[in-house]
Amino acid sequence: MQLFVYGTLLKGMERESILNVSQYIGPAMFQAQLFDLGDYPGMKVGKGAVFGELYEIDQVTLDALDRLEGYRPFGEKDSLYLRREVEIQRMDGVNVQASCYFYNHGVKNQNLIVNGDYRRFRLEQEATDQWILAYGADISTDFLIKRIGEVKASKRGYIDGFKLTFQVVGKQKAYYAANIFYVGSREKCPAVAYLLTWDQAVALDRRRGIPDNYLRLSMPFRDQYDHTSIVQAYIVRPEKLVIGIDVNAAYDCIEHVQCGYKEHGFDGSCLTKAFERADSFRVAALEC
Repeated sequence: MQLFVYGTLLKGMERESILNVSQYIGPAMFQAQLFDLGDYPGMKVGKGAVFGELYEIDQVTLDALDRLEGYRPFGEKDSLYLRREVEIQRMDGVNVQASCYFYNHGVKNQNLIVNGDYRRFRLEQEATDQWILAYGADISTDFLIKRIGEVKASKRGYIDGFKLTFQVVGKQKAYYAANIFYVGSREKCPAVAYLLTWDQAVALDRRRGIPDNYLRLSMPFRDQYDHTSIVQAYIVRPEKLVIGIDVNAAYDCIEHVQCGYKEHGFDGSCLTKAFERADSFRVAALEC
C-alpha cells in the first residue's frame, strides 16, 4: 500500500529511519492544512496544500506506524491520529490513493504552517538565509547574480533520483519551464545550492511565478563532498503541466544552462537528453 507522510517521517527528519525498508515513490501534495504541534506537525482537513512524500510500505511497517502515531483502529475516539485513505497528487500530476494520518484533536489557528511544508518550516525557523537549488538557467552564477545580486555562498552537487526536464506550463500563456521529476534511485540531477538572503529568495519567487506556476519545496541535496542536507528547490505545480501543445517562449535559456554546467564541471550528457525531450514538443525556444 502507499503512504503519504508530511512530518518527522520525511527524509532528513528525526524518524526517517522507520521507512528505510520502504520504497520511496517521490514528492506529493494533498489539499489540507498543516499545524505545528511542537515536536511534530499535524494535518487537518481544510483549504490549503500539504507537501510531503509517498512511500510503498508493507503491513509490518504500517503496524509500526499505527503504534507510533497513536492510531487505534478499534478505538478511534482515543486515537492521537486517525489513518484514512485519500487521493494524493504526485508532482507529475498523477493522482493516487494513499493512506495518511490526520491529527485527531483540536489545533490553534496561530500554529498553522502557511506554506504546508514541514521541513521548509523547520529550516526557516532555524535561519533567515536559505540554501536554494538551481538546476535551470539559474545554475549559471552570472545569470543568477543579474537576477538577484551577489550571493553569499554556493555548493555544487546532485538531487538524487531526479531528472531534469523542460515542460510546457500553462494553457493561456504557455511557455517552457525547467523542472525536475523523481524517476528512481539510479538517476541524479546536477544542481547548485546557493545561500540566499530572505529578500533574494522572495525576488526569485517572483521570477518563478510563486505560487501560481512554481512551488518552493524542501528536498534532500547531496553536495560534492557526498554530504546530504535539506535545502529548497522550485518545482512546477502539477496542475500547471500541459502536454501536446506548441508554444512561443519569451527567451532562450539554453546558453545559460550550458554555461552553468561548464562552470560547475557537470557532465552535459543528461542536459543533452533533456533538450532532446523538449524538442519532442516542437517549440522554438525555452523559458527557464
